[in-house]
Amino acid sequence: MGGGVLACYVPPGLVDEALAVTGRAHRRFRSLPARLGVYFVLALCLFSGASYGSVIAKLVSGRRGGLGAAGWRLPSTTALTKLRRRLGAAPFELLFQRLSGTSVCRRTPWSHAFGLLLVAWDGTNVDMADSPANAEAFGRPSCKKGAAGNPQSRLVVLIACGSRRIIDAAFGTYRTGERALAERILPALRPGMLVLADRGFFSYRLWCAAQATEAHLLWRVQADLHLPVQRVLPDGSFLSRLTDPADSTRHAKKRARRRKAGQAPPPPLAPRGPVVRVVEAVITVRTDDGTARTGHYRLATTLLDPRTAPAAELAATYAKRWACETGFREIKTYLRGTRRALRAADPEAARQELWAYLIVYQAIRHIICLAALRGDDLEPARISFTAARDAVQDAITITPRCADAHAEQIYRDLSRRLITKHVTCRTCPRMAKRPLFHFPSRQASTAPASQNATYHLAIVTPDIANAQTQHQHEHDQRRTATQPRAA
Repeated sequence: MGGGVLACYVPPGLVDEALAVTGRAHRRFRSLPARLGVYFVLALCLFSGASYGSVIAKLVSGRRGGLGAAGWRLPSTTALTKLRRRLGAAPFELLFQRLSGTSVCRRTPWSHAFGLLLVAWDGTNVDMADSPANAEAFGRPSCKKGAAGNPQSRLVVLIACGSRRIIDAAFGTYRTGERALAERILPALRPGMLVLADRGFFSYRLWCAAQATEAHLLWRVQADLHLPVQRVLPDGSFLSRLTDPADSTRHAKKRARRRKAGQAPPPPLAPRGPVVRVVEAVITVRTDDGTARTGHYRLATTLLDPRTAPAAELAATYAKRWACETGFREIKTYLRGTRRALRAADPEAARQELWAYLIVYQAIRHIICLAALRGDDLEPARISFTAARDAVQDAITITPRCADAHAEQIYRDLSRRLITKHVTCRTCPRMAKRPLFHFPSRQASTAPASQNATYHLAIVTPDIANAQTQHQHEHDQRRTATQPRAA
């Protein structure tokens, strides 16, 4: 059986252990053993556009002669489907947990900030096969006319920003919220991490739970979140406290009761939550044609010392959260294929396939990180994901005994095939300059397809006097509105 460098990352001994722990190991001899089934499912994710017969033929082509002499024949599609059902999703989930990790790279500026490992979590939707069973198990998006599109599963991953390796992952139904899935991967957080998150993940409960893991946090928060200024720091950031929504609810009910009784409102609620440091920044992006876009970012962090973590550096570090989006693109576009749903029409097989995709992605990122180590402090982002994927596909027929030497050659080759020029300061670098369609698009633009962009970041310092005056004015208005009118 082949497997190539994929078998180096997922060794047969670990596969047998996962099968034994989950009770999926076969007690009698079969022409399709469970170990072969595991590598077959992984190969299905590696060759997402190939048929069952083509994938199994690639997997055993290195030993086709010996297997044919022993009377073994290529199995039918029905036999391979039954093999997948016998395996289930449990062995692949266990394999992913055993193989997941942070990074195999050195401590470098592109992987760490302020002495902390940069990690981020984010969510995405994965299209499942359009079957009644998947629709009932996972759910699907809705529109004005009812259900729409394929059934989808919500996936949340915790990823290392430098290496883009997945530290942990959780997925559920389409209706499962990202915050609920993030709570499942909280045990993966540890001291020495700096967790980046978008504003959709912020909640008082999740913030406190993540802070309890002793990992540092740098999250974007909503613009209307009440964060009173307690002390302005020299770099323009300020200290504040989070407010427990339960306390706010009780205070609102108390204020309503006093208003109904004609009494004066209670004093403003003093926040009793954890202390946070707030950074407000305005980022302006200008392109070659003179177009400018401005965005306001409001960040909350547990790094309270401005000397070790200046506000401008914190705002710039938040941009590395985009590693999650890049990882999703590599999984859903370069590995699975554009606009392609998972194969399995059965929910259990669909979960199995999703875990397998995460394992194969981990294997490719592992190869990229090992190739980066062959260079002198080489950043893994400079090595092409598609080049590593193609190298794994080409080596699928190699047996595990000679795969180690072949893997070493792949590492050296990938370290030489670098992205010669970064395009992080350009807009739409891959946009087609000449469309293939004869009719103009409704969203056609006269702007150049790709332009250089410059970024300007400015820290907004809060005005304490104006903030206090506005707060006192709002308090006086509420008090006047609740006073009883004279007869």
